[in-house]
Amino acid sequence: MSGPTEREPTRTELAGSFDAIAAAYELGRPEYPDAVLDWWDERGAFEPGHSVLDLGAGTGKLTRLLPIVCELHAVEPLANMRSEFAAAVPDVDVLGGTAEQIPYPDDTFDTVLVAQAFHWFDQGVALDEIARVLKPGGGLGLVWNEDDSDAAPWLAKVVDDKRLMAASTTSTERPVVEVLALHDAFGLAEEMEHRWELDTTIERVLADVLSRSYVSSLPPEQCLAVLTRTRESIEAELGTGVESIAYPYRTVAFWVPTAE
Repeated sequence: MSGPTEREPTRTELAGSFDAIAAAYELGRPEYPDAVLDWWDERGAFEPGHSVLDLGAGTGKLTRLLPIVCELHAVEPLANMRSEFAAAVPDVDVLGGTAEQIPYPDDTFDTVLVAQAFHWFDQGVALDEIARVLKPGGGLGLVWNEDDSDAAPWLAKVVDDKRLMAASTTSTERPVVEVLALHDAFGLAEEMEHRWELDTTIERVLADVLSRSYVSSLPPEQCLAVLTRTRESIEAELGTGVESIAYPYRTVAFWVPTAE
């Protein structure tokens, strides 16, 4: 007889897995390119005195880049992520809370930003909440950093090898533009894309891999196998003992104003 099949983790369990690897998230995850912040700024996101919320803020990878002419706020559901946030961005308070229950009153914010997290939300409920806390005339910005495997043959090989060991579970069921278009509290979404490179190290790349829910949620021996395979793949392509890695990213961002 065959043994019982291993249960796939739920989306809630995958989202919660970040709490155990918050330090790896802080070490390995990239920040966001200036081009995205400039693009949002051109759309009125960061006027002086604006109240800006980073929702699902993680360790503050986006919050620390936001202009200090604004009143900055953050919400993050996981305690260890909030601890990393507090160490990295001590001048901004971070509250416990979720996108589905934002702990602020109606009409609080001019801008709500979500970095690398919207796919974890119950999106219809979250958009209701985001619309509730946004002031009339406010806007919502979304952003994701993704491996730009088209930009470097070595990265395409590494990504392929990584996917053999652990399949990503973070893709949304529907395109973001479609999700936004179906909500009557928001207007027409705009989209931009920016390609760039991060000067990083193999240790930070491995921390980034560990911080992915589809890796961190694996049993320890499988998680170690993914990290080992990733290191071997990088060294096979770039050489053993490589110290500096130019890691290509493709960043996709959205901006959607509240409906008039």
